[in-house]
Amino acid sequence: MKKVAAADVVIFGGGIAGLWLLNRLRQSGFSALLFESGALGGGQTHKSQGIIHGGMKYALQGVMTKEAQTMVSMPAHWKACLSGKGEIDLSGVPILSSQQYLWAPHKFTSKLTGFLAGATLSSKVEPLPKADYPTVFQNPGFKGDIFSLDEMVIDVPVLIREMVRTNQDAVFKIEPLCDEELKLDDQGNLVSATVYMSGKSVEVTAQQFIFTAGAGNEVIIRKLKNNEIAMQRRPLHMVLVKTPFDYPLYAHCLGLGSRPRLTITTHHANDGSTIWYLGGLLAEEGVGRDSHAQIEAARDELHALFPWLDFTAAQFASFAIDRAEPLQKSGLKPETAWSKVIKNMIVAWPTKLALAPKLADDIMLHLRQLQLSPRLFDIRELRSWPMPPLAKPIWENAFCKSVA
Repeated sequence: MKKVAAADVVIFGGGIAGLWLLNRLRQSGFSALLFESGALGGGQTHKSQGIIHGGMKYALQGVMTKEAQTMVSMPAHWKACLSGKGEIDLSGVPILSSQQYLWAPHKFTSKLTGFLAGATLSSKVEPLPKADYPTVFQNPGFKGDIFSLDEMVIDVPVLIREMVRTNQDAVFKIEPLCDEELKLDDQGNLVSATVYMSGKSVEVTAQQFIFTAGAGNEVIIRKLKNNEIAMQRRPLHMVLVKTPFDYPLYAHCLGLGSRPRLTITTHHANDGSTIWYLGGLLAEEGVGRDSHAQIEAARDELHALFPWLDFTAAQFASFAIDRAEPLQKSGLKPETAWSKVIKNMIVAWPTKLALAPKLADDIMLHLRQLQLSPRLFDIRELRSWPMPPLAKPIWENAFCKSVA
């Protein structure tokens, strides 16, 4: 006998986009189910640096790009949630740093200084007096300038835990979804999706199916064969540094171009050690290097930027990320969150951690326009199914294995 389940909305993908949307749907009175084949937050989400961008890092040539303008409202949106006053209560999520820094090893140009000091962005940017520099820059060897940036960095592993905490009854682990188990009718609507786990199967129906599975969205893309939707993978080669010192730093090093030369966030492993997580141009330009070469490039960059620090005893690890995103003609990153409605399905990518609330807003607006009303809910056949595990922080995975 066929086993069935039903909900108003079914979500495939347990990263920040799917979990944010799950919270919004259930708070709005809809029944919703979320299916994840791996660990919750275990794809692109837990590899992010936790930066809630307001667009400043995308305007480093003194010009407000569309990408920067898209991000402007995000810090305030997240702050409301993190204080318990927003659309989702995230008051249990630690803020690792309430601000970030923009720094250069040399003096800023007058053009950039004027731009940063202006009121072009809602994110407040201020030049710092030397007495207020982060501890790592208090050394006489630092000769540059520093601006503070009113954009926070949050604890992503705890964020995922908190978003799941009140939704454990609606989140289920499945085996990787197969396009053969997605049944379309003659009009192109998705009638049902059959999910599998440990020899069991359940046929799931819904009013709307939403795919927020990052690279996993390829399953529905293959099934639909729709020319209006395609995916790209934008590779990055990130570096982790287990430092022999404890200098917390959340900062972007400015180079000559429009992208930060180096982005550093700080995290603490379970053993109490300090981890510097390195992104920026180092990660973008490192995709052509193997791990050894990328680590050597990171060592050289850190020595050049922090000549007064001794990284001899530091442990390094590197890993590649494929940022799964909607295909862009340029091959560059998308400028905002992206979603495409196809019949009773939505295929979506937030494109950045900070844009998850915007993506949820876009999808909720679509559902309201459909005048969708809550009416389906039957999860009896899923009650014995397990919940996916929470993803381990990327630095715990990196340093419990081999290091350079």
